[in-house]
Amino acid sequence: MQLLYPLHWQGIYIPVLPQEILDATCSPVPFVIGILKQHAKELEEEALDDECNLVYIAEKRIVKRPNFTDIPFNKKFRKKFLQDLKLYKGKVVKSEQTSDQTVEIGDMFYQFMTTIIGHYADHVTFDKTTGESDIDLTSFSDAAGVHSEFVWQLSKTQMFSSFVQGLTPESRNVFDQISDDG
Repeated sequence: MQLLYPLHWQGIYIPVLPQEILDATCSPVPFVIGILKQHAKELEEEALDDECNLVYIAEKRIVKRPNFTDIPFNKKFRKKFLQDLKLYKGKVVKSEQTSDQTVEIGDMFYQFMTTIIGHYADHVTFDKTTGESDIDLTSFSDAAGVHSEFVWQLSKTQMFSSFVQGLTPESRNVFDQISDDG
């Protein structure tokens, strides 16, 4: 979940869900839930929400629900990002994972977020009376160029709304603050 920075997951997160409460996956709320592989078949057979997908990390496969709409993602950018992930994987396979490698993958996702939403500060305004922040979602997503469709979808999430609501004039651009801090 830390790879989403500067956004924060707003839904339910359960690293490993016990079999006894697998029906929690029928909740009508956003969630990321880990389950043991031996319980996956049981979930595949259940009437999961149409927007619920199963991701088998070890097998590198995704079981998409029939009505699931793919995330609109620029193909060139996606290809480069996946190539970078493969390079990282190659480094990890050749040696035991070190804290430097953990930082490296964190940096890669940080660069991803900077590329996708790093321009948000140009579209944020603050109410002079209340100090509340707001963002012009149309200009924000249009300014994302080839990523505009993805940014539009992301900007409609609770996670993004919470991020914008938490901004202050002093914390207007978290990407600049991190760059300044090193």
